Amino acid sequence: MVDQQQPDNTAMARLRLALERELQAGETVEWHGWQLAQIDPKHFLSYIFAVPWTAFALAWTGIAATAVAHGGVEDVGLVAWAFPLFGVPFVAVGAWMLSRPFVPLWERGRVLYVVTAKRVLKLAIGRDLTIDTVPADRVGPAQRRERHDGSGWLRLTVRIGRDSDGDRQTEYFDISPVAEVSGAGAAIERLASGALPAGPAAALSS
Repeated sequence: MVDQQQPDNTAMARLRLALERELQAGETVEWHGWQLAQIDPKHFLSYIFAVPWTAFALAWTGIAATAVAHGGVEDVGLVAWAFPLFGVPFVAVGAWMLSRPFVPLWERGRVLYVVTAKRVLKLAIGRDLTIDTVPADRVGPAQRRERHDGSGWLRLTVRIGRDSDGDRQTEYFDISPVAEVSGAGAAIERLASGALPAGPAAALSS
């Protein structure tokens, strides 16, 4: 499968090498997809909370800084500046929440999803290489969202249990967004049913 949106860059080459090291003898690559640089509109729902949070944090920090600068408290020194500085971490958290929907643009070519004959993997490169793995026996029901061009998202249920308080707890593994998401879904269905063949590992395309 070739994804024309993704350039063949250093990060992608590192991920290919990492996958080659990760694969076990005879483990087949049945499907792979590079995360697309697409923004999920659902992520903007966080703005309902992020916008007022950030506005309040900025207002607090600005008002406190103005009060210190023009309030005639020069003799207090650093103690007075503790009030505006207190708001800086909250501004940083707000900025992070506002930028979160745009993370896929930065992750372009840095996240690779793979379905093999034994498991589902996510390989990502940021500061470090991160590899998340779900073995076949933990793959449960999947929910797929597909756009008109065939790209989309998959959410796999990988664990349903109960926490220490006895409350129902569900864990998910997300694949999002990738081109030809139906191919990913089909490979995962075969993996869950034990229908995937064994054989030599397939080469990855860009």
